[in-house]
Amino acid sequence: MRMILTFAATTAALALGIASVPGAVIAKEVPPAPSAPRPFTLPQMTTYTLDNGMKVTLIPYGNVPKVNILAAVQTGNIDDDGNVWLADLTGALMQKGAAGMDASQMAEAAAGMGGNLSLSTGLNLTTANMDVLSEDAPQAIGLIADLLQRPDLEVDQLEKVRADLLRNVAVAKSTPESIASEAFQGAIYPDHPYGRVFPTQEQLAGYTLDQVKAFHAQNFGAARTHIYVVGQYDEAGVREAIAKAFGDWKSGAAATSLPAPVNAAPKVVLIDRPGAPQSQVIIGKRVDKPGGDVAFKAMNTLLGGYFSSRITRNIREDKGYTYSPHGVLSDRVEGAHWLEEAAVTAESTGPAITEIYKEVRRMRDEPPTAGEVQGIKNYMNGTFVIGLASRGGMAGSLATYDLLGLGADYMNSYVGKVSALTASDLQNVAKQELPTDRMSVVVVGPLESVRPQLERVPEIAEELPE
Repeated sequence: MRMILTFAATTAALALGIASVPGAVIAKEVPPAPSAPRPFTLPQMTTYTLDNGMKVTLIPYGNVPKVNILAAVQTGNIDDDGNVWLADLTGALMQKGAAGMDASQMAEAAAGMGGNLSLSTGLNLTTANMDVLSEDAPQAIGLIADLLQRPDLEVDQLEKVRADLLRNVAVAKSTPESIASEAFQGAIYPDHPYGRVFPTQEQLAGYTLDQVKAFHAQNFGAARTHIYVVGQYDEAGVREAIAKAFGDWKSGAAATSLPAPVNAAPKVVLIDRPGAPQSQVIIGKRVDKPGGDVAFKAMNTLLGGYFSSRITRNIREDKGYTYSPHGVLSDRVEGAHWLEEAAVTAESTGPAITEIYKEVRRMRDEPPTAGEVQGIKNYMNGTFVIGLASRGGMAGSLATYDLLGLGADYMNSYVGKVSALTASDLQNVAKQELPTDRMSVVVVGPLESVRPQLERVPEIAEELPE
């Protein structure tokens, strides 16, 4: 039996390519170095404009006989005009029926094309989207046109939609993440739609059907709309369907422009949650550079924007203050911002904020290592290309970059620009955009135990509210 076991072990070792010599040291295999990123170029696309001002972009893509159709309308909360979430109420009611079809009939029609119809309302962009079989592209275009141009906006559906949104607001405003976000956005975007995150219950309960209809009439039109068709399709048939479905749509008003000032005074906002085991912390500021700046994206990624970032290693891996910190560099039409957010244990609130400031200063004072920079470049280029690997990803990315005024040229040059970044580029953007004395700080937590900790954080001690 002993001989059999020895033979079996030797055979297994040989099968794995391992020398069965007592005391032998097995050399660790070194993975091959990653190859240089290949240049990325978008597929050949065609963009044209209808007589009413609506833009159309056609992109042949992939080999699967399906097509993604995305209609992006430049409207959203930017047009609320103080009536917070009127855009959301309008979008939700639009989905309840259009052109005489109720929601279930529209869903059934979309399902018959191998897809579904969705509408999403954002700060500056409202999108209607379908991913369907290629042969059904003309019918899908017609269904999207009905949704955007001819919503029923019926009074009997208004209260159902309103009730859903009231529940959403109540749930959101009960969570520390939402409470902190609302306070932070209000601090850095004062008197601006970006700073009005949630309506009051009274506001939302008071909106009328006439207000909803007026919002739709004023803000949905051809001049604000760009349709993206990505996938396999018959170009002549798609062009004909778009002209038929959208050609008579009124141009409407131009998109709203409300630039948000950069120089909002920094604030420290403390919100008490007695007995809470954690504090929700946000540190950040408005920034001059747009969110699309690749050096800024790279700096944010290294500082706090992905799992292996410096801040994550510091306050999660090394010190155990938090589970999931993350940094965000926003892409916003009217003004970008940077923030670092974390839910930290209550007893570590002050130390965690101190360490975040420490990492920001280190990013400003010292250039990152060559290894760090190369790792960030590989990560950014990889995630960028992966994000464009689907029809929906391609359409959504194009709509976003067009909204930001960056467009296809930015996407075609992205990999090259990222690959050319240097350590100095990352350090310089940190110096320019992240002065520690201009940061706003929001803390939502048990202030009885947290406030004494904050009084020992020099960056904010003198700014603490009474």
